[in-house]
Amino acid sequence: MERESEEYFNNFRNHIEKYVKLEESEAGHIFSFFSIRKVEKKDVLLEPGNICRVECFVSSGLFQSAVLDESGKTHTLNFPHEDWWVGDFKSFSTRKPSAMKIEALEDSTVLEISKPSLDELLGSSQSFAIYFRTLSENASMAANERIINQLSLSAEERYELFRKKYVRLKDRLSQRRIASFLGVSPEYFNQIEKRKNRNT
Repeated sequence: MERESEEYFNNFRNHIEKYVKLEESEAGHIFSFFSIRKVEKKDVLLEPGNICRVECFVSSGLFQSAVLDESGKTHTLNFPHEDWWVGDFKSFSTRKPSAMKIEALEDSTVLEISKPSLDELLGSSQSFAIYFRTLSENASMAANERIINQLSLSAEERYELFRKKYVRLKDRLSQRRIASFLGVSPEYFNQIEKRKNRNT
């Protein structure tokens, strides 16, 4: 394995081992199902109306997962970055068209896996099955929390949560993209920033 490839898979192994310990042979078995893919900034991983063919572990870089409404306005779901998975798992699982657009905001590297390969891996590696189930549970809880926060918190409160939760991301994102994630206009977000700066 080339040094660069080894680094990507070591990152992936470190992430898996936050949840379950891997033997060397099992790590090699898991990695054999994945391919390394380089993604350039502004490349689109998934277009609305297309079926999501792969799920990807982000080894390096940053993406935006979003949906567009009828007027063409972007509503950001999340910003997958290092140690996140990126894709539309519903489309990936059901083989139905996605409503999501996933775009690279930076030059990125992902480890991608197809649906048949993932199914085979989940059936052949108990450790990976435990890891993937845990991630799915965490993602479900995070999605529920996001909905509750969107309905119950002010934009200022949501922004404060964003700053605390995504410390590494704030300086990598434009105000426009953060505003889209918070569900406010760029102009209103600018007002939030000004108020926060006056109070610090």
